[in-house]
Amino acid sequence: MISFPMIPGVEINLYLLVFAGLGAGIVSGFTGVGGGFLMTPALIILGFPANLAVGTSITWVAGNCLVGGLRHGRLGNLDIRLGLVMVAAATAGAEVGVRILNWAKTSGLADEGVLSIALVMLVAVGTYTLAESVRRKKELDGERKGRPAVLAERLSLAQRLQGINLPPRIAFPRAQVTVSIWVMLVVGFCVGVLAGIVGVGGGFVTVPSLIYVLGVPSFVAVGTSLLQTGFSAAYGVVRHSMSGNVVVFAAFIILVASSIGVQFGVQVTRYVRAVSVRYILGVCILLSAAGTALKLTGVLVPETASWSGPGSLAVTFGGLGLTVMMIGSLFFLALRKRRGKGVPTWAQSFLGEED
Repeated sequence: MISFPMIPGVEINLYLLVFAGLGAGIVSGFTGVGGGFLMTPALIILGFPANLAVGTSITWVAGNCLVGGLRHGRLGNLDIRLGLVMVAAATAGAEVGVRILNWAKTSGLADEGVLSIALVMLVAVGTYTLAESVRRKKELDGERKGRPAVLAERLSLAQRLQGINLPPRIAFPRAQVTVSIWVMLVVGFCVGVLAGIVGVGGGFVTVPSLIYVLGVPSFVAVGTSLLQTGFSAAYGVVRHSMSGNVVVFAAFIILVASSIGVQFGVQVTRYVRAVSVRYILGVCILLSAAGTALKLTGVLVPETASWSGPGSLAVTFGGLGLTVMMIGSLFFLALRKRRGKGVPTWAQSFLGEED
């Protein structure tokens, strides 16, 4: 156990703190999310007050995304121009989000507000992402059996949005899209607000938005999201530090652990299809939502704290462990396939060349 001066009277399990950093780093490197949607609820469950969990989480997110973004950049999974446009709008949104959180803290509603907003976003984004990836996997399975492919739904939506003739329009060659700057600014601003309120860099919203709304290839969306998330989170770090919401030593412990995990997560993306990234991202988001829901139940209904607290701890950290195992399993199966060895039929559409 470890204690921090900013949280008097509260002891934090050091092993779970390190595990959270390592596991979230692997997930972040693989899926392109900053990992705040995992870290903020995990820190609250471990005993951090909501405002300190948010500030500490976003501090870790900034450093974690820098490591992952550089690694993805070396693999060519990065559109710098697209990321910088998103950063400009996200920074403005982050300011609004921090102000909302500070108001909630003053009103004594920080825990309920942070957890409620996080839960709604996790369920909405996780459900859509998982449903789409399941449909795409079925299409790929059908192609292997000789059935004609079906045009992905995300492309028709992206084509409609890219067709909005509202100047100025900007071309992003690496991301293979040309779109109105106003569409980009709206998406980036919403992501920034989330970063300020919930302590997430917004990656779990940015990645699906880039893929489904703008039609960006999945791996480019992953790398670009890490760049954008890192910059917007850095602004959130400054604002939360000014508000006294950052436990610096805790953020350092988490970052050291995650810097190892993120390298592995990025490496795995070289061996799998893009649909596997979206599939695991959807599963991970929904598992995190389950843990957040249990913690919120304990906050809103104190009588349930005797079971909701341990339940949220088990679901959140168990779900993180399950997600890491899924990524590790894909890596193992991909290596077997490259060596000419057999792999299960269900895994075939997850492995191989980018879809």
